[in-house]
Amino acid sequence: MKGNFYKLVLGFCFLFLAVDGFSQILENYDNRIEELYPQRKARSYSALNIKIEIQSFPKSSFRLSFPKESTLFLDGKLWFYAAKDTTLIVPLAELENVLEGSSAEGEVTLSIIKKDINVEEVVVQKGFFDKTIDTVGEEILYSSIPEKREKTEFYDFFFFALLAVLFLLAIYKMIYPLVLRLIIMPTAVFSAEDFSESNSLQKFFSLDVIFYLLIVNMLAFLLGMMFIKVLDRENLMVLVNGDLNQLFLNWLFGSGFLILLAVLKFVFLRILAFFFELGKIVNAHFFYLFRIISISTFSVAFIVSFVLLNGFFELEVTIKYLLYSFFWTYLLGVAMLFIIMSNRLPFKNYHLFVYICSAEIVPFLILTKVIIG
Repeated sequence: MKGNFYKLVLGFCFLFLAVDGFSQILENYDNRIEELYPQRKARSYSALNIKIEIQSFPKSSFRLSFPKESTLFLDGKLWFYAAKDTTLIVPLAELENVLEGSSAEGEVTLSIIKKDINVEEVVVQKGFFDKTIDTVGEEILYSSIPEKREKTEFYDFFFFALLAVLFLLAIYKMIYPLVLRLIIMPTAVFSAEDFSESNSLQKFFSLDVIFYLLIVNMLAFLLGMMFIKVLDRENLMVLVNGDLNQLFLNWLFGSGFLILLAVLKFVFLRILAFFFELGKIVNAHFFYLFRIISISTFSVAFIVSFVLLNGFFELEVTIKYLLYSFFWTYLLGVAMLFIIMSNRLPFKNYHLFVYICSAEIVPFLILTKVIIG
């Protein structure tokens, strides 16, 4: 009699547990798990594939359990990375949202990649599960589907645009090889060749100068877009959002704006030269600093591309240091410009200093404050 009483009490306990933690398994996929590369003894990673059915029972959910450090792919697309042992209750409707845009119908492949993964560590079940359900010896982590990663075409655009700039540079080298060598030669920065009357770059509105000005400003604005994207400048993010067509359009308009600024800068120097009676020295002044900017721009583009492709360093930190380096490089170039002009011009150093500050230092510091902060 006492034994029957205990059995009755135990039965009621199991009944209440079942009501509190209701679950109904419709399909168990544990016996359908396929281990990839099962014959390789020295494999560095193991992978499991499970084909799951996503059309039947639209109100059902999937219960997925997998070990820590697992990477999940759904229909060949990266889903998410599990840093610790995880169990997810995933409604079928949410799973279809993840597969939005996929051509898969009926069955899709769930892939789990982890070094030395064990089949017994993975549970894939379809059914109706209550979130209060508990499993002995297993920590349950209930989570919604991770947010979709923002799809961006910016980095594809960056390398396409970079190739376009290099293509234009190759054309320029074929047409004006001597002029290009004169512009990009770093040793010329330390000489006063720009200040000689025989310099071939004395005419600002010649075709070779305008063409090279276009190339440098296209590359400069492209790097500016990369800096905005990486540093997440909210007030300028409109320039780096959108599809490829929009990005290319922003790039071309921005490059044209920089060329307009360069022309206005040249006109501004002409006006200052008129007041300071400097004569033809304005052309040499403009092209000397333009050489420094062009060499720095190509150097920064090379470093950014190298870091972006190889991932040796954090890109955000690299860009910040490159901005600071460009800041001090430009100021050093202005200081060298002052020294060269003071040695070659019969002009009082005080007036020359005022001219340099008005033409270069003040505008550059204002621009730097806006960009770097």
